[in-house]
Amino acid sequence: TRDKQCALIRKGQTLIEGHADVKTTDGFVVRLFCISFTKRRQEQVKSNCYARSAQIRKIRKKMVEIMTKEAGTVQLRELVKKLIPEVIGKEIEKQTQGIFPLKDTHIRKVKIIKKPKFDITKLMELHGDGDGDAGVTMVVQESEEAQNLLTASAAAVGDDE
Repeated sequence: TRDKQCALIRKGQTLIEGHADVKTTDGFVVRLFCISFTKRRQEQVKSNCYARSAQIRKIRKKMVEIMTKEAGTVQLRELVKKLIPEVIGKEIEKQTQGIFPLKDTHIRKVKIIKKPKFDITKLMELHGDGDGDAGVTMVVQESEEAQNLLTASAAAVGDDE
Protein backbone atom coordinates (compact mmCIF):
# COMPACT_ATOMS: atom_id res chain seq x y z
CA THR A 1 0.00 0.00 0.00
CA ARG A 2 0.98 3.61 -0.36
CA ASP A 3 1.54 4.25 3.36
CA LYS A 4 3.83 1.19 3.55
CA GLN A 5 5.90 2.51 0.61
CA CYS A 6 6.11 5.97 2.17
CA ALA A 7 7.30 4.45 5.44
CA LEU A 8 10.12 2.62 3.62
CA ILE A 9 11.55 5.73 1.92
CA ARG A 10 14.22 7.45 4.01
CA LYS A 11 17.16 9.79 3.63
CA GLY A 12 20.68 8.40 3.20
CA GLN A 13 19.86 5.41 1.01
CA THR A 14 19.33 4.76 -2.69
CA LEU A 15 15.91 3.75 -4.01
CA ILE A 16 16.13 1.33 -6.93
CA GLU A 17 13.06 0.54 -9.05
CA GLY A 18 12.71 -1.89 -11.91
CA HIS A 19 9.91 -3.25 -14.08
CA ALA A 20 9.53 -6.13 -16.51
CA ASP A 21 6.87 -7.38 -18.92
CA VAL A 22 6.59 -11.15 -18.62
CA LYS A 23 4.41 -13.69 -20.41
CA THR A 24 3.23 -16.51 -18.12
CA THR A 25 2.84 -20.08 -19.37
CA ASP A 26 -0.96 -19.76 -19.55
CA GLY A 27 -0.77 -16.75 -21.91
CA PHE A 28 -1.18 -13.75 -19.58
CA VAL A 29 1.21 -10.84 -20.09
CA VAL A 30 1.93 -9.19 -16.72
CA ARG A 31 4.05 -6.18 -15.84
CA LEU A 32 5.88 -6.56 -12.53
CA PHE A 33 7.13 -3.50 -10.65
CA CYS A 34 9.93 -3.98 -8.11
CA ILE A 35 11.24 -1.60 -5.46
CA SER A 36 14.39 -1.95 -3.37
CA PHE A 37 16.62 0.10 -1.07
CA THR A 38 20.33 -0.02 -0.33
CA LYS A 39 21.39 -1.27 3.09
CA ARG A 40 24.21 -0.16 5.34
CA ARG A 41 26.88 -2.79 5.84
CA GLN A 42 27.66 -4.18 9.27
CA GLU A 43 30.26 -2.18 11.19
CA GLN A 44 29.63 0.82 8.88
CA VAL A 45 30.35 4.18 10.49
CA LYS A 46 29.14 6.42 7.67
CA SER A 47 25.45 7.30 8.04
CA ASN A 48 24.54 7.05 4.35
CA CYS A 49 24.73 4.18 1.87
CA TYR A 50 24.42 5.42 -1.68
CA ALA A 51 25.00 3.10 -4.63
CA ARG A 52 26.85 4.30 -7.73
CA SER A 53 24.93 4.58 -10.99
CA ALA A 54 26.80 1.61 -12.52
CA GLN A 55 25.85 -0.51 -9.49
CA ILE A 56 22.22 0.63 -9.82
CA ARG A 57 22.20 -0.40 -13.50
CA LYS A 58 23.62 -3.84 -12.62
CA ILE A 59 21.07 -4.32 -9.83
CA ARG A 60 18.19 -3.24 -12.09
CA LYS A 61 19.36 -5.62 -14.83
CA LYS A 62 19.50 -8.47 -12.29
CA MET A 63 16.03 -7.52 -10.98
CA VAL A 64 14.50 -7.73 -14.47
CA GLU A 65 16.30 -11.01 -15.16
CA ILE A 66 15.04 -12.65 -11.94
CA MET A 67 11.46 -11.35 -12.39
CA THR A 68 11.40 -12.67 -15.98
CA LYS A 69 12.77 -16.06 -14.92
CA GLU A 70 10.45 -16.48 -11.92
CA ALA A 71 7.22 -15.31 -13.59
CA GLY A 72 7.83 -16.67 -17.09
CA THR A 73 8.01 -20.31 -16.03
CA VAL A 74 4.72 -20.52 -14.10
CA GLN A 75 1.00 -19.96 -14.61
CA LEU A 76 -0.74 -16.87 -13.23
CA ARG A 77 -2.18 -18.84 -10.28
CA GLU A 78 1.30 -20.01 -9.19
CA LEU A 79 2.69 -16.49 -9.71
CA VAL A 80 0.17 -15.15 -7.18
CA LYS A 81 1.25 -17.89 -4.76
CA LYS A 82 4.87 -16.73 -5.22
CA LEU A 83 3.99 -13.07 -4.65
CA ILE A 84 2.24 -13.59 -1.31
CA PRO A 85 5.29 -14.87 0.67
CA GLU A 86 7.67 -12.42 -1.15
CA VAL A 87 9.74 -15.22 -2.76
CA ILE A 88 10.85 -13.08 -5.71
CA GLY A 89 11.96 -10.17 -3.49
CA LYS A 90 14.07 -12.45 -1.30
CA GLU A 91 15.64 -14.01 -4.41
CA ILE A 92 16.58 -10.55 -5.76
CA GLU A 93 18.15 -9.60 -2.41
CA LYS A 94 20.16 -12.80 -2.37
CA GLN A 95 21.39 -12.53 -5.98
CA THR A 96 22.40 -8.85 -5.79
CA GLN A 97 24.31 -9.17 -2.50
CA GLY A 98 27.63 -9.16 -4.40
CA ILE A 99 26.85 -5.88 -6.19
CA PHE A 100 25.42 -3.93 -3.22
CA PRO A 101 23.51 -5.14 -0.13
CA LEU A 102 19.78 -4.47 -0.45
CA LYS A 103 16.86 -4.41 1.98
CA ASP A 104 13.07 -4.12 1.71
CA THR A 105 12.95 -5.61 -1.78
CA HIS A 106 9.32 -6.03 -2.81
CA ILE A 107 7.20 -6.56 -5.89
CA ARG A 108 5.09 -3.46 -5.31
CA LYS A 109 2.61 -3.82 -8.17
CA VAL A 110 1.51 -6.32 -10.80
CA LYS A 111 -0.53 -5.23 -13.80
CA ILE A 112 -2.20 -7.60 -16.23
CA ILE A 113 -1.35 -6.15 -19.62
CA LYS A 114 -2.88 -8.78 -21.88
CA LYS A 115 -5.27 -11.67 -21.24
CA PRO A 116 -5.21 -14.80 -23.39
CA LYS A 117 -7.90 -15.22 -26.03
CA PHE A 118 -10.87 -17.10 -24.55
CA ASP A 119 -11.36 -20.41 -26.36
CA ILE A 120 -14.81 -21.98 -25.81
CA THR A 121 -13.81 -25.30 -27.43
CA LYS A 122 -10.89 -25.69 -25.02
CA LEU A 123 -13.27 -25.04 -22.11
CA MET A 124 -15.69 -27.67 -23.38
CA GLU A 125 -12.86 -30.21 -23.73
CA LEU A 126 -11.90 -29.60 -20.11
CA HIS A 127 -15.43 -29.86 -18.71
CA GLY A 128 -17.01 -32.36 -21.11
CA ASP A 129 -20.48 -31.94 -22.60
CA GLY A 130 -22.15 -30.95 -19.34
CA ASP A 131 -24.82 -33.72 -19.48
CA GLY A 132 -24.20 -34.78 -15.87
CA ASP A 133 -25.90 -31.76 -14.24
CA ALA A 134 -29.28 -31.71 -16.00
CA GLY A 135 -31.37 -31.75 -12.82
CA VAL A 136 -33.93 -34.21 -11.41
CA THR A 137 -37.73 -34.04 -11.15
CA MET A 138 -39.04 -33.54 -7.64
CA VAL A 139 -40.24 -36.70 -5.91
CA VAL A 140 -42.30 -35.01 -3.17
CA GLN A 141 -45.06 -32.57 -4.14
CA GLU A 142 -44.85 -29.05 -2.72
CA SER A 143 -47.28 -28.08 0.00
CA GLU A 144 -49.93 -25.43 -0.69
CA GLU A 145 -48.10 -22.73 1.34
CA ALA A 146 -44.79 -23.35 -0.43
CA GLN A 147 -46.18 -22.84 -3.93
CA ASN A 148 -45.66 -19.51 -5.61
CA LEU A 149 -48.86 -17.44 -5.65
CA LEU A 150 -48.51 -16.59 -9.36
CA THR A 151 -48.04 -20.20 -10.46
CA ALA A 152 -50.85 -21.30 -8.14
CA SER A 153 -53.28 -18.75 -9.63
CA ALA A 154 -52.16 -19.65 -13.18
CA ALA A 155 -52.73 -23.33 -12.44
CA ALA A 156 -56.19 -22.53 -11.02
CA VAL A 157 -57.09 -20.59 -14.18
CA GLY A 158 -55.82 -23.49 -16.31
CA ASP A 159 -58.02 -25.94 -14.34
CA ASP A 160 -61.15 -23.78 -14.80
CA GLU A 161 -60.88 -23.82 -18.59
